[in-house]
Amino acid sequence: MNRLLKGSIRTKLIRVFILQVLAISAATVLGVYAAALVVEQVLVQEALNGEAEHFWENRAADPAFPLPNTDNLTGYLSGPGATAPLPDWLADREPGFGRVETGAGTAPVLHVSERDGQTLYLVFDENQVSNLAFYFGIAPLTGVLLIIYVLTWLGYLMSRRAVSAMVQLADAVRNFDFQEGRFDQLRLQEMTDTTDTEVLALVNAFDQFTTRLERFVARERNFTRNASHELRTPLAVLKGNLDILKKNPDSPRRSDTYERMARTVRDMESLVETLLILARESESKLSWSSVVLNDLVAEQLDQVRRAVDRPDVKTSMSADVLLETEAPERVLGIIFHNLLRNAMTFTQSGEVSVHVDAHSVTVRDTGCGMSDADLERAFEPFYRAHDRSNEGYGLGLAIVARLCRRFGWPLEAESELGVGTSFRVSFPRARRVEFVGKDKRAAG
Repeated sequence: MNRLLKGSIRTKLIRVFILQVLAISAATVLGVYAAALVVEQVLVQEALNGEAEHFWENRAADPAFPLPNTDNLTGYLSGPGATAPLPDWLADREPGFGRVETGAGTAPVLHVSERDGQTLYLVFDENQVSNLAFYFGIAPLTGVLLIIYVLTWLGYLMSRRAVSAMVQLADAVRNFDFQEGRFDQLRLQEMTDTTDTEVLALVNAFDQFTTRLERFVARERNFTRNASHELRTPLAVLKGNLDILKKNPDSPRRSDTYERMARTVRDMESLVETLLILARESESKLSWSSVVLNDLVAEQLDQVRRAVDRPDVKTSMSADVLLETEAPERVLGIIFHNLLRNAMTFTQSGEVSVHVDAHSVTVRDTGCGMSDADLERAFEPFYRAHDRSNEGYGLGLAIVARLCRRFGWPLEAESELGVGTSFRVSFPRARRVEFVGKDKRAAG
């Protein structure tokens, strides 16, 4: 965690801001120092050289030409023709340029030159010039420096504001425990108000990732739960029948035992196929084709009628049109197989009928029916209504509901206790094929 904090974007911004301030300050100090050297070593020296040359030229033309004497510049002369005594602090000064201690706490700039046995001392008091340099040089430079500091600080604030959403996203991801799997606690919706396209892209990517990961976890959990729960019953049936065959190999009911085992194996195959379909991430690997629902439902009705022994139950099928849709045929077979098997299982006597209209297929039975409370929970996995005596090997209505929801086929259920139950599966994108004669079909 400490390593992450040391390398965070906010820490890097602060570090860059401090480095900018230090670099600007150092550059300013060096610039001021270089400017002072230039002023003293170049400008002042050249100005005093010019003053000395000017004095010697005029002195040669006029021996009475006065020494320089201004507010900042004072001249002294020693040697023949000197009219004023030389201050003690100028004694024994060699020709050249430098500073001199006056003894009064000042150190003015001194320029010494010789000509014809005479020595000229030019004493330049730069205090006033320094004051002018401060007001017209240092002060504006300081103002510019302050402006740069303020602009740098504003840049830091704007940069921090720009990356605040990124930092918030990083904190949310860093503090989230992906192993726990509570993806609803990863709150990213609060960051969708930002105008940064990069942050929005990351938030959307994380949202899609967590949604997909949550589906993976749910499918894995459902697959494990369904497989462990639903395969236990048919395996027990197989084991029990194998024990019967082992104990009574010559039993006259051996054929019935074999048939029961074969039916159980078929049910297990259907169950495994269903579980694999539900465990898949997408339908891209499923084989899609144009399916005539009338033919498929009629085939499933015939299979269920032969598989479920209900001699007192009459089956029938009616249709207004031939209904055709694009779908995986195996998925449709699983849906209607479960609906028809459910209807046959819970109908001891009466009728199981199928009706195909222009947009849907309805399966009705006159069985025991369900109460309102049972109907509300009918699509929950492993929920069994009041009649628990019937055995079943599939996921039943839970499978039907999940497949219909996954492929976008609305599922409706109606039931009345003691009267019967009906399930209606709608196909919004189905095409109607009208009846023309006995065996001919035409697109409607």
